[in-house]
Amino acid sequence: MLIYRYLFLYISHMRLHLKLTVLNDQGERFMGRGPVQLLQSIERLGSINQAAKEMDLSYVKAWKIIKRMEASLGGKMLKTAIGGKDYGGSKLTPLAAKFLEFYMAYEAEVAD
Repeated sequence: MLIYRYLFLYISHMRLHLKLTVLNDQGERFMGRGPVQLLQSIERLGSINQAAKEMDLSYVKAWKIIKRMEASLGGKMLKTAIGGKDYGGSKLTPLAAKFLEFYMAYEAEVAD
């Protein structure tokens, strides 16, 4: 009886930590906290390069993450403009914005 009481006290002080990962049709991970942070940073900074630097990723790695998301969702995630500091940049497409919104809402629901 004492063991069960101790176990209950121990478990009641634990916190549940869930990690949400989205898999594509082939069972490969393509969306989780890292890709979500990348999309949020691109949205905030307007630049893949700056977002990658902020996350300590290479530009090439950031693009690979984006391409994996695009292949899995079957559409473009970013609208990019070439032109350097003053004219270039990246914005989320409606698909990316909607998927990000869906992911964040689901994550919040699961956390509650």
